[in-house]
Amino acid sequence: MSIGIWQIVIAGLVIALLFGSHKIPALAAEAAKGLKSLKREAAAARVGSADAPFDENESDRKR
Repeated sequence: MSIGIWQIVIAGLVIALLFGSHKIPALAAEAAKGLKSLKREAAAARVGSADAPFDENESDRKR
């Protein structure tokens, strides 16, 4: 059973009714900020892991 266009439309309408049209852009913006932050941290972790092995105690000291 696959998801059809009508299920997506109905789900969108239910979300719009629950959250209201004013809150949906704000929620999308917050989700985008979170994803951007996650990508930035993942890239930083990849760069850092190439230089030295991961040390759990070292990451605690930086905070």
